[in-house]
Amino acid sequence: MALKIIGAGGPRTGTASLKEALERLGFGKCYHMEWLFNHPEQLKYWHELYATGTTDFDSLFDGFTSTVDFPGYINYKAIFKKYPDAKVILSDRDPEEWYQSALHTVYAATPQTIGQKLGLMKKMILSSRFRKIAKTFMLAEKYLWKVQYQGQFKDKDKAIQIYKDFNEEIKNHIPSDQLLIYNISDGWGPLCSFLNVSVPDGEFPFKNKRNEFHEQIKRMMATGGQLELK
Repeated sequence: MALKIIGAGGPRTGTASLKEALERLGFGKCYHMEWLFNHPEQLKYWHELYATGTTDFDSLFDGFTSTVDFPGYINYKAIFKKYPDAKVILSDRDPEEWYQSALHTVYAATPQTIGQKLGLMKKMILSSRFRKIAKTFMLAEKYLWKVQYQGQFKDKDKAIQIYKDFNEEIKNHIPSDQLLIYNISDGWGPLCSFLNVSVPDGEFPFKNKRNEFHEQIKRMMATGGQLELK
């Protein structure tokens, strides 16, 4: 199944809301970091993609028609090369707001300190589920924080500049008629127009607010249960 939509915006740009919106609009299942936490057996595809620039995309995205968020967004070029007819959505946000949100959610949730890593290691010893969760965190630590943000995410100015530069790269790489620069605060209108579908009944789904993110991560880390963004 070929991907129809590629999300090129990173975490905390409204990707969970965009995922829910695309699914409500009838575009089938949307791949998001949430899926990888719950199906870590797919890590092999992402490691191969990040290491080589390609993988078995059809197996990776089997059953999906769109992808948003990490780990896909950083490799939007390779995914777009595989699915050149796809439409690309760059979910964007005020850089200062984005940074504060990412710093206190996604970055904070990834074990950074020795104490945090030791705490996760203790759980890994007793639980195969936590060993799988840890491997997913390790993917984010390596390719999101150390590679994409050059190990300098806590330097706000540096992180924001990387965020801006990456967005400009996307704008320059994707043909303008296949690209939507989208802020979820704009709701259904521009999204539905870009995708040539009717605006549905009901309010736009604003998902995964900061307190909801913390609640779900805390539950997953306490129980080893599945991650379910709300």
